[in-house]
Amino acid sequence: MQKPRNQARGVARSAPLAATALALGLCGIALTGSSSAGADSLQLAQAAGTGTPLTVTELRDCLCIEQQMSADHDDLALRQDLLNERQQELANIDQQVMEQRSNLSPQDTVGQQVLKDLMAQQQKLRTLVQNDLRPAYNTKVDEWNALVAKYNGQCVDRPRYTMDVKTAQQDLQCPKP
Repeated sequence: MQKPRNQARGVARSAPLAATALALGLCGIALTGSSSAGADSLQLAQAAGTGTPLTVTELRDCLCIEQQMSADHDDLALRQDLLNERQQELANIDQQVMEQRSNLSPQDTVGQQVLKDLMAQQQKLRTLVQNDLRPAYNTKVDEWNALVAKYNGQCVDRPRYTMDVKTAQQDLQCPKP
């Protein structure tokens, strides 16, 4: 049995970034089901796309790109979580600064020192988010998008023969990023 490739691609194009890569990876996996007859392999290849079939070397490259996309997706999710946490922390400190300012009297030297400390903490966190976390996250997103574009250009819409996929998966060694 085959899964219609056009249906899987339609879902991948309308899904968010993370789901896109997952759908692309599943697209390749779903099309490489086991088949004992050469005719079935040819059918799978013809249903998978148009053009020349992927060679074993190209399939290995595609499998390595899939592994890298998975690792990058996990790293991107961690960076996103860290950025969100620090932005929430900054919003909380912003709120504390506003509350401290509204309740501060000119004679309250302790309150003024608390406000100065909060503002220093606020500035350090804002600098961390703007100068480190957000640029690192944006760089990772750019790398992710480039990797997905590379995968789409090299691996999608090209036939895959089942036997070639099995051969490519044997002793697969991908370079470390």
